[in-house]
Amino acid sequence: MANHGVIEQSAGSLRQLAETGQEVIGYIYPHTPLELILAHGMVPSLLRAVPGVPSGYEASLQTFACSYVRNLYSLREDDQAGPLAGILFPSNTCDSLQNVSDVWTVRFPDDRLLRLTYPVSYGDPDTDAAIEFLTEEIRLLSDRIGSYFNRRFSLQAFERAVAMVNQFRDAARFIYAARAAQPDVIAYSQVARLIRSFLTAPTVSSVSDVHNTMNDIRNSLDDSGILTSVEEIQQALEARSLPATPIEPLGEGPRILVAGGMVEPESISALVNGIPSVTDTIIVVDLLSFGFKSVFTRNIDSTEDPFRQMAASILSAPGEPTQEGLRGRVRFLTDLARYLRIDGVIIFEQSFCDPDQFEAPSIEHSCREAQVRTTRVPIDPELSDRARMEVRIQSFLESLEEGGGRTR
Repeated sequence: MANHGVIEQSAGSLRQLAETGQEVIGYIYPHTPLELILAHGMVPSLLRAVPGVPSGYEASLQTFACSYVRNLYSLREDDQAGPLAGILFPSNTCDSLQNVSDVWTVRFPDDRLLRLTYPVSYGDPDTDAAIEFLTEEIRLLSDRIGSYFNRRFSLQAFERAVAMVNQFRDAARFIYAARAAQPDVIAYSQVARLIRSFLTAPTVSSVSDVHNTMNDIRNSLDDSGILTSVEEIQQALEARSLPATPIEPLGEGPRILVAGGMVEPESISALVNGIPSVTDTIIVVDLLSFGFKSVFTRNIDSTEDPFRQMAASILSAPGEPTQEGLRGRVRFLTDLARYLRIDGVIIFEQSFCDPDQFEAPSIEHSCREAQVRTTRVPIDPELSDRARMEVRIQSFLESLEEGGGRTR
């Protein structure tokens, strides 16, 4: 399915929820306590940047605001943000998101806005101070949701939500591990679509789609005799303790890892699949906020304190700048590239995104030390310079083939 088709499918799911009387809270930062919103009897829906949206930000935002923020704000300016009862903004994640939430409050005073402030955690994200801070912030958010929408927190609804989200993550993790071993077992575009569908409308139906896909892949891998190997990869990725011995991948190279921040996996898939003689089977794994990082957060134990469990789960997101220090993120990338036998890393940088711009040189340095080649590709939600991006990626792939990839 083309990128615009995926977007329309997601928008349709959101409209269907609204038509059935469900109140939807749109959220922007992917590491949001979905279980909390569901426990209040509401539906969380990850807001997406939409290609082709008319401009509308110019009267309120600087032209150098990041392309993701400009797109989201233009959607609201043009009344295309969807049927939302409220919007949850992150605080203390990046300046652009903080600024647009401030402007939003002034320009659209009738919108019900919520905020969740994240801690700055250096080194170990499991420190008591970071968890305690976020725990109390989530409690405050729960109080605000109850007050704004007259919907109290339900422990039974929370337990149901935990079971559903955990089932989604377990299935999605297996799919990621299967692609790491054999990328052609399922198209990256399909994985991205499944994950985005759940994040747009976390329902029993969207979980079933992911779970059924996982079962089909599991049966196929069992027949081919590599199921055990895939399960070992999944366990290593979950524990974030990657063995010293690299895996033995199936299929032909090159094997590409995609890195970046608030970048849509569907957009990357559409971009790669648009290059002649190239398919998204080259993408072994992504380190994107809307992909790998959301899937590989820890599951919640519904028998423990709900708010502390949600905080600990959010802070376990791998490679996330607001959760881990730079040294830890770079080390994980290096280990992942070695363990999965990655030939090249494509660093996608959201246009005018300071976190992406500052992170890229460190990623490049890390990959050089691991003898893995890199290329940087600026990207925006509109894919406004698509031809140039395709040429850059194609040239990078050709250079890997000519140079024989990385030293294995």
